[in-house]
Amino acid sequence: MTERYKRLLTRVKERAGDAFRVAIRYTADDWTILYIRDDLRTEEFQRTVGRTVEHARDYTPISDPAWYEALGNSQANVELYEAAAIIHLRDPDNGGGVLVSLDRDVAQGLGAFVDECTSLLYGPD
Repeated sequence: MTERYKRLLTRVKERAGDAFRVAIRYTADDWTILYIRDDLRTEEFQRTVGRTVEHARDYTPISDPAWYEALGNSQANVELYEAAAIIHLRDPDNGGGVLVSLDRDVAQGLGAFVDECTSLLYGPD
């Protein structure tokens, strides 16, 4: 695991603690589970994780800077579920990204958290 992913996992664990559920790194060709909380190491998770990554690869942002420049480029998207929040930190230049899942109740202050994670992953080393 490279330093940037180690830094990201360290930060997420510091900020989310036991609410950190899963982190998955993916590229255009493969994916790796960087972290998974023990209670989520289930057969159901193993059976569905590949499909989840495929959906992340196929994600299209709601807006496009070519249509509306004032928004700028998309950095991440967040989906809230009854039990979890999934943060999709995309790397559109390289066709990959990272999915981070947290318990839903940690979704407060999400904008600053996403900026911090993006900087750790894709900012200067």
